[in-house]
Amino acid sequence: METRGFDREAPYRRLSDTDLWSAFLRNCAHLTDIAAAAARDLSPDTEIVWTGRTVTAPFFAEHMREELILHRWDLTGDDRTAVRALNEPWMTEHSVVSVGRPLLARGRSALALAPDERFVARLRTPGTDDVVLTADTTTAGIRLAAPEGPPRSRATPPPDCSSCGAAVPPTPPAGTARRARRPCAGRGPSSVATDRPRPGSS
Repeated sequence: METRGFDREAPYRRLSDTDLWSAFLRNCAHLTDIAAAAARDLSPDTEIVWTGRTVTAPFFAEHMREELILHRWDLTGDDRTAVRALNEPWMTEHSVVSVGRPLLARGRSALALAPDERFVARLRTPGTDDVVLTADTTTAGIRLAAPEGPPRSRATPPPDCSSCGAAVPPTPPAGTARRARRPCAGRGPSSVATDRPRPGSS
């Protein structure tokens, strides 16, 4: 089976904020029903063609869950529900393994590394494994690993999600407090250590 293209968003872009929120709630309920039906009726190996790659039905349900958690955080900020959900180990594992690897492979060419250059970075949140990224001219990798070495700098998050291309969310209904838009991260405050040697360096 195959998902629809992004042209499906066009009707929603024309809705008012109130109608868009109503459609969002209605489709969340529909998504819940579809995910439950897929778990009940489909083999776990059933393939779904999605944005140029093939995934399984369980992956798709988990990914939709992750998207809802991340973008709820975009709207609400660090409330108790968001922090508890973002700290779930499956969130980090899904982001690193299921999402990070394909995106890293796609973005490696933008680094424009020289033949003898190699990029290495560690993203760290206290109390959890590091997210380790590596890339050279032919390969790219992302994995979880035990913390190693002191952080070299502290990450400064962007003021919005322009770096990931995420659409600005609709204005919440009247009477709902809206926090400033937050960066797409999902692991809380983090520090980063990077190493990109220039050609000829050891």
